[in-house]
Amino acid sequence: MTVHVKILLHAMFKEIAGQREILHEVNANSTLRDLLDVLAQKYRKEFTSIINSKTGQVSLDTLVLVNGKSIRDPDVQLQDSDVVMITVPIGGG
Repeated sequence: MTVHVKILLHAMFKEIAGQREILHEVNANSTLRDLLDVLAQKYRKEFTSIINSKTGQVSLDTLVLVNGKSIRDPDVQLQDSDVVMITVPIGGG
């Protein structure tokens, strides 16, 4: 069984991938980490640094949302029709 995930890319991730939206099919029981690994294999560059190698969590330099909720734990399981957005955090003062 597979699930379908929509990936929305912004900022440098959009530029690297050359597209803003990707529809991707993953195996049932796949995690966000699994999806990010696929993107890192396909696009390399900044996609490989989304998960901090020291902490195992989503890097503080990257904002990952699943269905509008900020996610730091890459082991969250993906569900059919999930929307994953990858961008950089924006701050100001």
